Amino acid sequence: MQAQKLQVKFFAGDEISETALVPVFHDWIRERVVPDELLIDVADYSHVPDGPGVMIIGHQADYAVDRDGGRQGFTYSRKRLAEGEFAARVEDTFRRALRSCVRLEGKAGLGARFGTGEVIFRIQDRLLAPNDEATVAAIRPVLDAVLAKLYPGQTAKVESIGEPREPLTLRITVSSTAGVSDLLSRIDA
Repeated sequence: MQAQKLQVKFFAGDEISETALVPVFHDWIRERVVPDELLIDVADYSHVPDGPGVMIIGHQADYAVDRDGGRQGFTYSRKRLAEGEFAARVEDTFRRALRSCVRLEGKAGLGARFGTGEVIFRIQDRLLAPNDEATVAAIRPVLDAVLAKLYPGQTAKVESIGEPREPLTLRITVSSTAGVSDLLSRIDA
């Protein structure tokens, strides 16, 4: 699988103040909290219903607290320059999303909390990864290996959602009470 444009979303447990998020994301750029990525600017789309929310636009990836599908959550969207085999890129995408969620949860006054029992995984490249059963079957072994690291001993339900014309989108559900920091330590192990 050659797809580079990978996306992971963890849903917010409580409402995150988008107004308070703007200066936090500006700090991420100024303080270079992601040292191996070029973060460029913050965009505030919080006025758009069910929209992209507040985003950091980066060269390699975008970071957003969005309301896609009417549910607030943190989305990490890798756009380019992901190295390694597909399995390494998928694991790296989850790792970067989890690191960001942990950073947001650790920010005093923001009130960020993220659930781990439901996750969205999307491949934003319809040419290299059409939204069909063959693509799902091709990526499942890789995705299942990452999920086994994140949720050891648990069975994750993976279902394809959306229309065939949309990017491949998988909803992952698992009975999990673990926090994002727990998942991060598991994937880093």
